[in-house]
Amino acid sequence: MEKWWGYIHVNSQLMVKRYFDQKDIDEANESPFVERAFGPFEADDRDMAIDLLKRALIG
Repeated sequence: MEKWWGYIHVNSQLMVKRYFDQKDIDEANESPFVERAFGPFEADDRDMAIDLLKRALIG
């Protein structure tokens, strides 16, 4: 498993990226284009990361 993080873009699009450093999430939280950032979390691949992000949004 790899570590991932994700965010909701202001256009409502879900984005996931590989996690390397907390700095990426911190910068995303400061960005005017990011509604909310999540992570880091573990996933096998990008598809699983997107699925986990969707589940986190639903509850």
